[in-house]
Amino acid sequence: MSAEGHGRPRVVALLADGMWSHDLANVIQVFADSPILGAKAPCSLVFVANGRRARLDHGLSAEATPLEQVDARADLVCVPGFTHPEVTFGSSTEQRDELDACCGWLRDAYGRGAQVASLGTGSFVLGRAGLLDGVTCTTHHAYAALFSRLFPSAALEPDRILTHDSSRSIWTSAGGASGLDLCLSLLAALTGPRTAAEVSEAMSLWRPRSLETRQEAFGMPETELGELAMNDVDTLCQAVRRDLSHPWSVREMAGRAGMSERTLQRRFLQATGETPKSWLGTQRAELAAALLEQTDLPLPLVAARVGLGSADVLYRLFRSRYGESPSRHRQRFSSR
Repeated sequence: MSAEGHGRPRVVALLADGMWSHDLANVIQVFADSPILGAKAPCSLVFVANGRRARLDHGLSAEATPLEQVDARADLVCVPGFTHPEVTFGSSTEQRDELDACCGWLRDAYGRGAQVASLGTGSFVLGRAGLLDGVTCTTHHAYAALFSRLFPSAALEPDRILTHDSSRSIWTSAGGASGLDLCLSLLAALTGPRTAAEVSEAMSLWRPRSLETRQEAFGMPETELGELAMNDVDTLCQAVRRDLSHPWSVREMAGRAGMSERTLQRRFLQATGETPKSWLGTQRAELAAALLEQTDLPLPLVAARVGLGSADVLYRLFRSRYGESPSRHRQRFSSR
């Protein structure tokens, strides 16, 4: 539901000088309109900055609405990362006034109920705004030490590529390609997994990474054995998705793949960046969300359709993944 109570969710990209154009491109590609989709944008996306233009990397720039000319009502505020946070957030920074203005606007938007997300070193803005005290978060691994020194009250987990503190409505990513995964997760939270899947397919993204993926999983396996492991796991994943109502266990998945459980754990982590149990939970949660949005099936039947034993188990899975109950999720999307 948008901040106005109807229509598309309102997404704001909060910009400042020195940000990565790559991070902003991720936000645009996921939330703005796409000729590939052949439909209007899934969200209403606007750029705001402390001025009419933000200077990005490589001589690029983006036109924006000045902070004082736009209200702080938004469903989501995305903050791209910086190319040189050690300079931007240094003690002698020339951007102090700009950053203070952006942080003040961000706190206002957050106070009005907006979810807040940072891509890579955009987390430095969240930290400077005082939004990350006690919040589980991540940032680009190259700047984790600097981040910890500047914001010691934040619960930084530098090995994570994505985090979501559902109690505080704050999302963070490790930067680079993980920013795209973050935006797709945010789109699923705002509009439902079906829309996110359509956007992902339009972008030829074969397997978006989940909140459980670790930074050591970055990159594609270079060895022949690694490629075989990925092929084996991908075949298994396709089989599980085709029969998700089956009460799969990790032991049964390993047997289906002809591996020991230990080997499956290792190869699954190598291929997907997460454990078989975590991946299975994600698949079940996404299918359950789609059923809640698109059907009137009672909760026990939804649970059965996704391979869960009861509505209580579905409730616990939903709370852990989406921060809300299945009933609340259905109500939120049925009211659109």
